Amino acid sequence: MNDERNSKQNSELDFLSDSLFQRTIKKTRWKQFGLYTLISIVTVIICIVIIHLGTEYLINKKIQAENSPQVRFARGGLVKGAGYTNSSTRYRYNIFSAEGETIYYKQIGNRQFVWDTKTKKYPAIGRVEIIDRGSGMTEINQMDEDAKRVVRYNQLNNERIIDFYYPKIEYSFLPQELEIATGLDDNTLIEVALSFHKPMTLSELGEILGYKNVDWLWVNSKTKEQMDKIEDMQDSDSIKVLNGNNAYGFRVAEEYPYSDLPGENTKISGAVISGTPQELERFLNLDIIRVSVIGATIDEY
Repeated sequence: MNDERNSKQNSELDFLSDSLFQRTIKKTRWKQFGLYTLISIVTVIICIVIIHLGTEYLINKKIQAENSPQVRFARGGLVKGAGYTNSSTRYRYNIFSAEGETIYYKQIGNRQFVWDTKTKKYPAIGRVEIIDRGSGMTEINQMDEDAKRVVRYNQLNNERIIDFYYPKIEYSFLPQELEIATGLDDNTLIEVALSFHKPMTLSELGEILGYKNVDWLWVNSKTKEQMDKIEDMQDSDSIKVLNGNNAYGFRVAEEYPYSDLPGENTKISGAVISGTPQELERFLNLDIIRVSVIGATIDEY
């Protein structure tokens, strides 16, 4: 009886130690390992695709929100930045965020040039943040003895930044630089900011100023309380003078007559004009102009 049992056990051991059986076991294990590996790889790929699509959706949603009309025209249809003509943005995507570099342009006559740059980070989760500002918004402020005022320069292109002066606010000096502009070289294209004695409606301004060589209209967005505070300030250039980069308004052109612009009752406190010295001569001696400040100048040819 014991012999039979031992014989049976020996037969089982011989079977388990058989090379064919061992190869079969190894092959089965490799198949299982390969199957598990394939399932893991497919699972990881599916997860990556889902994460990528999800983050891309969230990023694009934030980009669309940033570029919506409600954001771009945040103050009653007004755009920030005097004389800005257009901008272009290039986006660079990675898995969890995107960076958008925006280039802002100005145009004088038929010449367009870069005025500023700004880079924003759009994370899938979290707030949109500005990670880099071009030097266009960084100013060089210095007292110009000849101009008798503080003159600001754009560090990106070393061009003058225009300024606006508020209506009814008292100043120790009111620049009158339009006459200087009309006396420059005939081959020069000049940007000039005009500040008016009092705010005017679009209809009133259209009759007096017209549209030729008029690029942009300034709308004073300050409330009466804010204006009262400005009036009470000491003669501070940084408070009483409005940097054109921080002014709100809208672009106008020959193809966009004043009558076609929204908000007929909108009051205009200033304008940006540009052209050659000869083209700007028609603005001389207009009694609506309180202050005129020269901005960027470039060669026509």
